[in-house]
Amino acid sequence: MRSRALLLALLSVLAGACERTDPTPQAAASPAASLAPELIQAAKGPSPGSLGALGPAPRALEKFDAAEVNVPPGKSMLHIAWDLPPGTGVNDEAPFAVRWSQSDGLVAPPSDIVGVGKDVAAGFDVPVEPMATATAAQLAGEVSLVVCDVATHSVCVPLKRRLEVTFGVTKGGKPGSLRVPLPRAKR
Repeated sequence: MRSRALLLALLSVLAGACERTDPTPQAAASPAASLAPELIQAAKGPSPGSLGALGPAPRALEKFDAAEVNVPPGKSMLHIAWDLPPGTGVNDEAPFAVRWSQSDGLVAPPSDIVGVGKDVAAGFDVPVEPMATATAAQLAGEVSLVVCDVATHSVCVPLKRRLEVTFGVTKGGKPGSLRVPLPRAKR
């Protein structure tokens, strides 16, 4: 708000300077000289604790934090499915993406997934291969998708969440699956 006030004050000074016809030193120096300290501070940036011109700092992404998923040693596939509230569905035409940012205890991170909602309406598969000596592993990334009211599509909600999965590597374990809860599309 302070930045807005500074901008308005500066614009009024400039507008007044354009209309001024009195060349006396008093008229030329009065409004702009009083704003000089504030303009210098604005150029330096916001003071600690203030919001500044760009507003508050961005929030951390909300997390889909999964309980531990057991996987067998060696290569397997983790199926990630959606847990959708009644009346809500993944938007078929909207972009979908998973960008993996962290992989610990896995031979290699899985490839990022990019597509549209119809490609992942029933979920998606992620190849998982724990390191030979690993008893646990972790995978984290960012999921972007859009959910809509399935009856009318009048309400669509874009989502961007951090997905964190912890794996327990167990002999005789079965390929894991995970259900990710999505919010209801509502006004």
